Amino acid sequence: MGFWESGSGKKITGTSDDAFIPEFTIIPNGTIADAVIKSFFLVEKDNKFTSLTDKYYELTYKLVSGDYKNREVTQKIKAFSGTPAQVDRALNMLRLVLTLCDYTPTHKDAPTDIDLLPTMGKMVCIKIREWSMPKNDGPGNIEGNFVSEVHASGALPAETGTKMEQAVVTRSVDSALNRNSTLVDLKDDLPF
Repeated sequence: MGFWESGSGKKITGTSDDAFIPEFTIIPNGTIADAVIKSFFLVEKDNKFTSLTDKYYELTYKLVSGDYKNREVTQKIKAFSGTPAQVDRALNMLRLVLTLCDYTPTHKDAPTDIDLLPTMGKMVCIKIREWSMPKNDGPGNIEGNFVSEVHASGALPAETGTKMEQAVVTRSVDSALNRNSTLVDLKDDLPF
């Protein structure tokens, strides 16, 4: 394969339509679309905030319908840690996804990457939600998407959700004047 040959098979044109990165925006809250499972893996990685290892299943879906066709969104299924209720919900989600993909586990252990291979390329319908939280290192919020529901492909019509309102977070400097502002009226102490 030569340098100027396309990896996807498309002709290399050099046009702005093919060269520019499309605008990246958060998919609106409540968006519903059919999607194909692009990847489904067991992830194990060190948590940079604790000395523990995070372990969860991660799915990557590629949307095949709706206004956000060809966009990708991920889903984390945290079936190994959390409260008993959280683990139960995660195990139920994992079981639901496997059932929708017509896959039945062949053993009682946690599914491995090899076990999950038959789910790749399967079509499902997903509901996408937004998340947002204040930045630790400055003003504003960080935001993203997650998958909240998984249904059989075509079970729900494609629908574009509504952008979630961002909460305004203001941080004040912690000082004795702020903590005791109701106790002292400084205007009365001014000599002029």
